[in-house]
Order: sequence, then structure tokens, then C-alpha cells
Amino acid sequence: MHAIHAFLVSYGLIVVYLGVIIEGESVLIAAGFLAHQGVMNPFAVFLAAFAGSVTGDQILFYVGRHFAGARIVQRQVGRPLFAKVLERIHQNEVLFILSFRFIYGVRTISPIALGIARVSPTLYAALNLVSAALWAALFTALGYVFGQTIERFSGRLHVEHKLIIAGLLCLGGLVAFGLARGWYARRQARSPAQPGSETPPSA
Repeated sequence: MHAIHAFLVSYGLIVVYLGVIIEGESVLIAAGFLAHQGVMNPFAVFLAAFAGSVTGDQILFYVGRHFAGARIVQRQVGRPLFAKVLERIHQNEVLFILSFRFIYGVRTISPIALGIARVSPTLYAALNLVSAALWAALFTALGYVFGQTIERFSGRLHVEHKLIIAGLLCLGGLVAFGLARGWYARRQARSPAQPGSETPPSA
């Protein structure tokens, strides 16, 4: 446990940066919790999360904009949700850029769709910075408040307990994400067929 603690003190911000790109909210909430427990600096956690979020979404935006024929892009284009995302973008691209991080199920697909929709790179970059800052502040604060709440009821935690709870937070977040994604996929599979696709009644 002490080796893990030393690793997080030295490299925790790199873990947050990469974790935000790969997974997102549960990693950041766990980092916010550890920040409250003194393992990491809360402002540094916010900055690492902000940088990771901006980096990941800027990359996906340019992938959609310049590599629309790539397999990773076509996989996203083929999802039933893609057309709905494009519709939202065309309705109000400013509001969508500011809000897509907070909408479940569209975190990965949205920057790609924004790139394909030929949204101005300057506009996207500016609003992406604002949205990433709000997102990073919110989920860092949620983890910090969670740590504050736990401490209020159980006192200051030992290093081992901090790491166990942070690990459970990450694991719980990943499990919840997997369950929600499976539920959403089943819901899409059961959705009614598009108009005109029904089988004509037999004579």
C-alpha cells in the first residue's frame, strides 16, 4: 500500500490526465477524494483533468474533421445515436459543445460528429476549454465533497483506507458505465423500426 501511495504522490497527476482521456468521471471523482485526503493537490487534480479532457476531445474533433473515412470514425457514424447528435449540433452547436460532456452516452461520439459537421475549429476550441473547465471543476469537487463526508462520519482515514475507497470508486464507476452502456444498447435494439421499413402484411 505504501508503494502505491508513493506512486500516486509522484505520478498521480499523470494517472488523472490519462484516466480522464480513457474513462472520465469515476477516475476524476476518485482523484478528488484522494485530494481531500491529502494524497494529491486539489487544484493540480483539476488542472490535470482539465488538460486531459481538452486533449482527448480536441484529438477526436480533428479525427472526425480530417479522417472521416477511418474505421474508428465509421464505427461511430454507424451508431444509431450519431444522427441524433448531428441533429442537436445543427440545432445549436454552441449549446451542444458546452453540454455534451454532461450527457451520458455521447462523450466519445460528439467531438467526432462536431468535426464531421465542419464546426469552426476556433469556435470548438474556445468552447471546449470552457466546457472542460466546468466539467473538471464539478467532478473534482464531487470527489472532494465525498471525501469530506466520509471523514465527517469516520474520522481521518489511513493511507490504506484512502486507496481502497478510491479503488472502489473507480471500479464502481466502470461497472456502472458498463451496465448503463449495455442497457442503452438493448434499448436501441428494441426501438421501433424506421418508417417504411415495416414488413408488408401478408395477404
